[in-house]
Parts: sequence; C-alpha cells; structure tokens
Amino acid sequence: MENYIFSGFGHASGKYKITNQEIIEAVRKNYLKGFREDRIEKSENYAKFKRTHPNVSAFDYFAGYKMGFFTRHHVTPFPPTRKKLYYAETSLGLGVKAIKNAITDAGLQINDIAAWFVSTVSPHEQAPGIASTIKAYFTDFDNDTPCMSLTSGCSGFNINLERAIEYLKQHENAKHVVVAHTETMSSFLTQRMKFVPFVTFGDAAAAVILSKTEADKKEGILQITNYHDMHMIDFVGVDKQSNLYMEDSVIKDRAIVNMTKSGKEILTKTDWKTKEVDTFIPHQTGSAILLPTAQNIGLTDKQLFLEPQKEYGNVSGATVAIGLSMLNEQNRLNPGMRILSTVAGVGGNYGGFSYLTPKLKNKTKSTLHRKDLINKTAVVCGASGALGQEIALELGKRGARLIFHYHKDKTALEAKLKTIKLSETPIFIKADFTNQTELLAFTDEIKAKFPQIDYLIHAAGVSENLNEESNSLNPDQIMQINHFAPLQITKALQPLLKESILYLGTTAEDIVIEGFPGFTASKSALHGAAGSAAGELISKGIRSIYYMPAILDEGMSRNIPTKKAFHFMMKNGQEKPVSVKATAERIVSSLYIPKVLGTQNAYEGPMLVRRDGYVLETDV
Repeated sequence: MENYIFSGFGHASGKYKITNQEIIEAVRKNYLKGFREDRIEKSENYAKFKRTHPNVSAFDYFAGYKMGFFTRHHVTPFPPTRKKLYYAETSLGLGVKAIKNAITDAGLQINDIAAWFVSTVSPHEQAPGIASTIKAYFTDFDNDTPCMSLTSGCSGFNINLERAIEYLKQHENAKHVVVAHTETMSSFLTQRMKFVPFVTFGDAAAAVILSKTEADKKEGILQITNYHDMHMIDFVGVDKQSNLYMEDSVIKDRAIVNMTKSGKEILTKTDWKTKEVDTFIPHQTGSAILLPTAQNIGLTDKQLFLEPQKEYGNVSGATVAIGLSMLNEQNRLNPGMRILSTVAGVGGNYGGFSYLTPKLKNKTKSTLHRKDLINKTAVVCGASGALGQEIALELGKRGARLIFHYHKDKTALEAKLKTIKLSETPIFIKADFTNQTELLAFTDEIKAKFPQIDYLIHAAGVSENLNEESNSLNPDQIMQINHFAPLQITKALQPLLKESILYLGTTAEDIVIEGFPGFTASKSALHGAAGSAAGELISKGIRSIYYMPAILDEGMSRNIPTKKAFHFMMKNGQEKPVSVKATAERIVSSLYIPKVLGTQNAYEGPMLVRRDGYVLETDV
C-alpha cells in the first residue's frame, strides 16, 4: 500500500525573542495603543484569576492566558522598523534553515529531493518565486527538480501538502519532496499602532520532508482537504504597501465555523471518533478561536497542542509544521499517534488533514553536501594558512580530489586532513609566489599531472603585520602575492579549468582599515583584474567569484591590533569576528551552489561579488 509520511522535520525562528513585558512597555510609552491596563485590573475575571496567580500582571493575563501568546520571535529587536528590517534576516533565510534541518533530520542528501513546495505571504522579493530561490541554496547548477511557490498565508502549508501528495502520485520515481512555509510577519507591523498584532505575530519557518513509502496498512496522511470561504476575502490581508489589515470579529466568527467544518469532515472520512485523537494541531489567531473550535469538534483542552502558539506566536502557515517539528524534537511523535490538524485564515482558505504516525526506521541525521565533489579536482593556493586549511578540510569532506599549494610548512594542514577520510591522497606543492621560477614550476607540475581542474581557489595572501616591530615583506612583495600571482596562475591553468574560480578579497576594500595600504591596494587591484577577466572566462563556461569576508577569528585578522579591529567591526556592523570554519564552508559551497546563506551578492558584469559577514550601509 502506498503511503505519504513525514520523514523529516525542521523549524527556525527570528533570533530576537520578544516578551510580553517589552510590548506592555511600548504601550505605556504610547508607542502602541488599544490596551486598557486599568480596565483589565478592575475586571472580575482578572480578580478571580489573581487569587491563584498573584504574580501575573494584567497584560500577561490578557496576552498570555486569554489570547494564548507568551513569547514570539522577530528578525529584529523590538519594535520592527523599515531600517531594521533591511539589515535583518528574511523569510528566505528562515526558510533555508528550516528546510536544511528537515533534510538532515530525514537522513537524506540534496539530490534525494524530487520537488520543492514553499509558501509565504512575506517573500523577500516579488520574483522569482521563493521556492526557486530557496532551492538555489542547496543544489548545484545542474539540478532540474521543479519548484512550486505559493502565495498563501495560514493555509499555505496545508494547500502545498495536498499538491505534494498529487505530485508524488503522478511521478513514479519521486520519493521525497520538501513542503515548507516561511514568514516574517513583523515586516507587516512597521506602520501599525494597535497592540494586538504585536502580541500575536512572529517570524518563523518550518518544513517537512514528505516521503512516498510502501506498507501493509494505511498510515501517514489519511485524509486532507482544502476549501475557500468568500466571506473572509476582504477582512484580513496585506495591502500593496505591506501593511496588515484585519477585522478581528469577522475573522473569529468565520474561522471557528470553517475549522469546525473541516475538522468534523476529516474525522468522518478518516473514521475516527473524537476520543481517538491523540493530538489536535490547529492554526488560527489565538485561543479565542482555537478553544471554541476544539469544543465544537468535540475535543478536550488536553488534546489541543498549543505549544507553537505560546512560544512562536502566530506564524501563519508555519504553525502546524512547527508543531510537528516540536513534537519530533521532543521525541513525542510515537508510532500509532493520531494527529488532527485544521487551519483557516488570510484570504478565506481553510482545511486540514489527519495523520497516523508510522513507525520510522532508526534515522541517522545526514551531513548536507557530503561527497558532493566526488571526481572533482580542486586547487587551493594558500592551503597552509588558517582559512586555507579549513577550505582544504571542507573540500576533503565533500570528496574532492585535492591539490594544495603551501609556502613554508604543511604540518598543520596534514594534521587537519588526517581527521577525515579522503577520497584520494592529496598532492602538496611547495612554492614561494614571490619567486617566478617556483611559481612557474607550481603551475607546470599541475599541468603535467592533471588534464582537468574543476575549481581554482586563490586563498594565498599576505598583509602588513602591525603586531610585530618589523615586517619582512615590502609593498612590491605584497602586491606580487596578492595580485600578480593569482593572475599568472589563472592564466596558466585556465585551459584546464572547467567550472569556477574563486578569488579571496577583503572587507577592507569597502571599509578602510588604517595601517594596511599595501594589503588593501593589492586586493583592490586583484578585484579589478578579476572582473576584467570574468567575461572571457564565462564565455568558456567558467564562473568567477570574488569573495570578500569580514574580520575573521583566525588568520591574517590577528595582524590587526585589538582596538583597531574592534573599531573596524563597529563600522562594519559586525557583532564579533566571523568563524573561519563557517566561512570556509560558505566558500566551498560558493564554488558550485548558486546561493549561500550568510552572504550578500552583487554582480559586476559576469563576476559574482560575494560579501560574507557584513552588509554595505544603505539609506533606507
């Protein structure tokens, strides 16, 4: 029997946890309006509640115990503004993180995914669809699996779930698909003053891997339904200026009717009695809707799962998937568990599904991109430096055939490589790039031993050393190593090169660090020359990437005195030095994956300029 089960779960949220205390302080400062603290304090219901909860404030009583929201997560510090949101994480970034978590939880590799279904009403851009862009953070350029983007809020996940089942039914060879919803609801609040949306909405994403399996009995998704209520079409939405509008009373009345209808229908079609439901995971705006809905269906409060709402707020269509991910994370998704879900919301869409939790095989979390680069050859210039070592290690983890350049000592690099299993024994070539004879011997040896190179990484570099009394390198040597040598090597190896070349630049090209004129000038010169060569290279199918990392926690960044580095990071918008290990992972991904989380992209002609760990200042 063919079944459709959830085999992996993941969620992610904005990094700023917003408490009820922050919201009531905004009310008291008259930033937000509509809450009458004195009226709640005088109410009989609150007085009765206080007898058993003496330390609960009037606002916590109303926002938490009545509405059902205790915290929510935003991508910016409270309150959200257009300026803050410009520099903040977007629905795209949250979606990538949630999907990554789901794929690794399922124990899959990227090429196991047959299709991508993603919904949102707060996309990072109008086009292309968010699913296509999210996929670009995972796959290489040759992956042609389809992407389906859906502009839908509260019911987006449920609608895509039904579409995903249809896709798996129609494509015999498709076994696993991504179904995700991502949202930055705080982006709709920059012009709002009423306190209710700030209590309610949060920023989060969640994803599941929907897998097609065979079993002796029916399990997984048993029934799913989607409808549309025209009575709600004008009462909740987002206008063209990205401002939220909502009529609370209409939403409440229609949502209770619709969720009750879909819940009862699903139970009937599944042939479940209400007492047989283990967990009810609903989505709507607050307990004033969810509690009556559960009662109307015939369910008890104990069956109602509201942890997503209490922790993350109303995150639109991500709520149900977050609930599933939380249950999985807490090891509460037990075989045979019966789950009912109903949703209703923006635009009038509503529906739900029933799910019988299968017994899954023992899962081992996967490492994304493991063995992606089997049969690929990579040359790393400057592999013995701190960043070069981590690049080498990451290439080795992904299965690449490795050629390493080093200048003085390869001991640390060899020790690091011994910690992983390599697909082939690497080649080490020693060369001083200030010596033309050695530089030429380096490229000649590569040409003699290898008919093809897939990736060329220029990570060799030197700078003035302000932490030492003397500096052994003069400006001409710095220019030779940082500028001329990469160009000479590229020209010599270009006939062998097939896929991409990456030059390591520096954030100091954007924001001046005093005391490093030779370093900055040489990297700027390399930047210009790389851009000029990119046109000819792309005509031969070779991509050019100019990579500009922020201040790192190891390597040449140690040449910068602590006080100077601190002031530079302040200018750069860095909270702390960026991890060399994480930067190396992003650099290796950049060689063959179109987009990489944690970086900012710009094109200079055909050359991709990728900034890592900082964003250029912009007037918003």
